[in-house]
Amino acid sequence: MRILAVDDEPLFLEVLELALRELGFSDVTPVYSAKEVLRELDSGKRNFDCILLDIRMPGMSGVELCRKIREIPGYKQTPIMMVTALTERKFIDDAFAAGASDYLTKPLDPLELKARMTMVERLIVERSRNVLLEQSSVLPGDSGLDDEGVDLEFGFDAILHLPGLDRLLEYSSVENYLSRISAKDSFSTTVFAVAIRNAATIYGKASRVGFINMLHDVGVILEGALKRHEALISYAGSGIFIVVAIGSRNLDVQQLEKSICKRLADYQQIYDREGLPAPRLGVGPEMRRSLFSQSKVTDLLRAAISAADGSMLSLPKPSSTKSA
Repeated sequence: MRILAVDDEPLFLEVLELALRELGFSDVTPVYSAKEVLRELDSGKRNFDCILLDIRMPGMSGVELCRKIREIPGYKQTPIMMVTALTERKFIDDAFAAGASDYLTKPLDPLELKARMTMVERLIVERSRNVLLEQSSVLPGDSGLDDEGVDLEFGFDAILHLPGLDRLLEYSSVENYLSRISAKDSFSTTVFAVAIRNAATIYGKASRVGFINMLHDVGVILEGALKRHEALISYAGSGIFIVVAIGSRNLDVQQLEKSICKRLADYQQIYDREGLPAPRLGVGPEMRRSLFSQSKVTDLLRAAISAADGSMLSLPKPSSTKSA
């Protein structure tokens, strides 16, 4: 794994390099400023598989740098882990909203570092498999290809990453976010799901590109309707979006559903023109972890998905994430 490690403290970078080397990760490039990072990535001399970022750096913060890295072609899905002494909820929220994949606090805990890097490794391997699968399955004249000849064939239950939306994260990043915040903060965080009731019908009638476009439309609608709640959104497969509303204890789900339906009306002509049914959305009930609850993040997400869909679905696995 080719790792880019960024921190303005040389001593900490030495400690981090040593810790990574002991875990078997010897290909580490240390960089001491945001400007150096952008220069390194823009040059294209090396392609990095993983980036570790400090948040508090002079000139440009790690959060701002993370957002800029996500704009660089080839790094839209590269795992980015924030490694910082800042543990306040605001910094965690900002980091994930900027596109961070995970969040690790200083001082380094060797066991925690090992666990997080193992997860990153699995994510990279799975994405490599997806790329190889796409390359090997491309056939001339296949109706599953988009305009650039990329195979977009995927199952209805596939987790898709929908780029281009500020608050829409990968499913694995939402899991990591909920795992990183404290019990107290999780108590004030609302989790619910939004189900596209006729998603299976649209999947059957539309091309794969058309289905992705529909999901993107829904993502735009959700982002707009939830803007004042600073929500994080993720597509979980099977026509289900997961929403994490940060610190929103006064969120009116019924009012939200009305707002979503109103925004959907603006898209009706587009679907009529394409001969497809417009998506019909339903908002599930809010879920919260009790302050004293030991329930796992996966249990919370499963409950939200089940409540919105009306039937128990298999919980999506982050390893099956596929880029759209």
